[in-house]
Amino acid sequence: MLKVYRAGALGGIAIGADSAPEMLEGAVWIDVADPLAWEGPLLREATGIELPSRADMVEIEASSRIFREGDASFMTVLLVVGIDSDNPTSVPVSFILTPERLVTVRYSDPQPFRSFAGFCEKSGVPGTPFEILTRLLDNIVDRTADILERMATEIDSLNGTVFALRTPSGRRLSTDDLTIILRRIGQVNFVLNKVHDSLQTLMRMSSFLAVPSREPELRQEKQIREELKSVARDIASLDQNASYLSANVGFLLDAALGRISIEQNAIIKIFSVGAVVFLPPTLVASIYGMNFTYMPELEWKLGYAWAIGLMVLAAVVPYLWFKRKGWL
Repeated sequence: MLKVYRAGALGGIAIGADSAPEMLEGAVWIDVADPLAWEGPLLREATGIELPSRADMVEIEASSRIFREGDASFMTVLLVVGIDSDNPTSVPVSFILTPERLVTVRYSDPQPFRSFAGFCEKSGVPGTPFEILTRLLDNIVDRTADILERMATEIDSLNGTVFALRTPSGRRLSTDDLTIILRRIGQVNFVLNKVHDSLQTLMRMSSFLAVPSREPELRQEKQIREELKSVARDIASLDQNASYLSANVGFLLDAALGRISIEQNAIIKIFSVGAVVFLPPTLVASIYGMNFTYMPELEWKLGYAWAIGLMVLAAVVPYLWFKRKGWL
């Protein structure tokens, strides 16, 4: 879908397949979501901008993601989407900045774009493409900060679960509980890796825009230049926070694996105690279960009680001895 935003207008106008190139004239922001086959030629005829393909947008080389052609700056970043679903991922978004307009190309619907479109519908579209770019970056940074805050909350929850002696219901952590903990840790680590990749692309983009000779118009707009510097500082701060959270996730993973070892040792300990308690009585019972003709105890009236008492004593004495030594 191709949407055109003009300075001062409330919201954007969707462009159809039968629209003339003149419909794009005067647009300060052109948002292209899930480009159709006819939208690329229409945009090229109206603005001279060639839309990048999806394959171009996922190139990992920095020179393929950020470059300049004529008076147009092409910048591709990764944004984290689907954080509220079971399958969060990162998607590429391209920003094409010219002195006349900003063109965004995306194959998803990131929350920062929805928020900014809603802002334009209520307060009007900003007057220059640089203001629009700055506001979009602000929204992206805010959304990334929200994701990191959510991951920090999840890490705190995991920390309490991993180091808790028992579950809220009062029972020990089971194999299913520990499996769920490992899955949650893996999910948090997966999201943090995606956020880190996103912040790296945003840092390259902000560095690209910060070059004084990059955009002559930015030298004339002191306020926008200061806002871009503020965004760059926020991105660097978020990257440090993401690294800190990743270190905490690594610690939690080690702690969870240690907890699993403790639980496994506890199970083995139970079997060991059972062996200690029942092995000596079994020995006594085996002796008196022998089918020899001459056994003195067979003629005793208290022979049965003697055997039972001996088995109990054989079980209790080793248990008390091990308990006193602290082995149990």
